[in-house]
Amino acid sequence: MKKLKRALAFDIGGTKIASGIIEFEKNSYKIFDYQKIKTPKKKKEVIQKLIELIIYYKKDNDFEKIGIATLGRVDNKNGIVIRAGNLKGWENIKLKKIIKKITNEEVKIDNDVKCFALAENVFGRVKNYHNIAYLAIGTGIGGAIEFDNKLYRGENNIAGEFGHMIVDFNGKKCACGNKGCWQQYVSGKAIEKLYFELYREKKMAKEIAIDSTRGAKKDKKIIKEASKFLAVGLVNIINTINPEAIVIGGSVVRQGEILKLAKKKALKTVLIPGRKTKILKSRLGNEATLVGAGLL
Repeated sequence: MKKLKRALAFDIGGTKIASGIIEFEKNSYKIFDYQKIKTPKKKKEVIQKLIELIIYYKKDNDFEKIGIATLGRVDNKNGIVIRAGNLKGWENIKLKKIIKKITNEEVKIDNDVKCFALAENVFGRVKNYHNIAYLAIGTGIGGAIEFDNKLYRGENNIAGEFGHMIVDFNGKKCACGNKGCWQQYVSGKAIEKLYFELYREKKMAKEIAIDSTRGAKKDKKIIKEASKFLAVGLVNIINTINPEAIVIGGSVVRQGEILKLAKKKALKTVLIPGRKTKILKSRLGNEATLVGAGLL
């Protein structure tokens, strides 16, 4: 019997680090020993947690290599995290070299949404498409672009940073230093901020999305407002790169009606040929980025 391929995968986000052993077959995968912890605030603590988890997994698991998906800008060839705005101090970290030195394990590292795109392309709903845009709406908004079935990275590996499209030059300040970035109006963090600004109450974006579908007036107002900005971004993406499909992941999009509202508005507004673009929810959901890290 053919030996199955197994990888140790990590998904480093602004609020959590997920990990697990991914076992791959030709058309499917399984996740074993899934772990999720809160992302530490300091970069040294993040690295230390990664090392501890690698040691933990090595005790009882066989795996061939390690794949790491991380938020922010990544030099994937050299395994360096260049910068991540939503994770303080996560800059110019030679993560591949550090892990290799301490654990003697081979590691591949890439941006989290690039990994999300990889997993959706292999196991998702877009196997028959060739030109695709990917969006991951979480703490911020990450993106990736695929042309002719190849990931397009751009000259400096920042292609697909849709979250930093400017929608208002005098708008809300972003972690990148600019004002009016798209992710300041649509992301989970943005939705929570808007809710607090209007009602002086704290509430998770996922809960706002769910309660809006149940008819809660406060929540419906927030989601309706966010959907307008989501539509603006979708129109810009479609009119600019003309993808066959846009695949969108994130708990806010999956749980509520924000995507339904935005999709309706966007497809009425785009240039007529762009109305053929399929706007799809991620098939793999929360597992996509972790699976993509394993596929590296």
